[in-house]
Amino acid sequence: MEQIERKISETESRLHIVIPAVYREFLLAGRDMQFDDGILYDIDAIAERYVTLEFAEYAPELIPIGNDNGDCELVMRSGSSTKTFGFLEQGAIGTAKPAHMQSFAKWYENGHSFSQEKQDVTDWSARVQVILVKCPENKAKTMLKIRKALRLETPVSALLAAAEHTPCVLTDQLTAAAAKTIIEQEQLECWLRIRF
Repeated sequence: MEQIERKISETESRLHIVIPAVYREFLLAGRDMQFDDGILYDIDAIAERYVTLEFAEYAPELIPIGNDNGDCELVMRSGSSTKTFGFLEQGAIGTAKPAHMQSFAKWYENGHSFSQEKQDVTDWSARVQVILVKCPENKAKTMLKIRKALRLETPVSALLAAAEHTPCVLTDQLTAAAAKTIIEQEQLECWLRIRF
């Protein structure tokens, strides 16, 4: 238990986050974390997901605590007194708020169903904003690729200027499903996010 407490403290210090007391107690209690429909993260997995999903850059106030065995993260706000968690699509980190906020303790004690809460998390037919979240290293080439993929009529010079002032909205004319498909097919996840 002391070793886990030490790892938690080291992770909080390194990542500049505060694991909520309710989740800290959960980690220290050594409860089951792997289920048929999802997983809850131990402190090492929290740190790994926080870094690889770029929470520090796009949503530093949130901490990933689990996954639904798909592309939906369970997240809590950083802070000792936080008691609730919600579901957040990985592609929406930094551009959308977690959905289905609820008490972590009650959810866990009442059967911790990942699938029930994630239904209707996203309305894929809704129009969304496509956000350029950071300026690409090879700006001209990448912005031309983005312009073509999103079928933007914005002049290239305006797109290049916008890339210097991220995050910025590139379009609000696509449905969530169309935007997600384009971003994934064109491998633009590094630069584009969807905002609902």
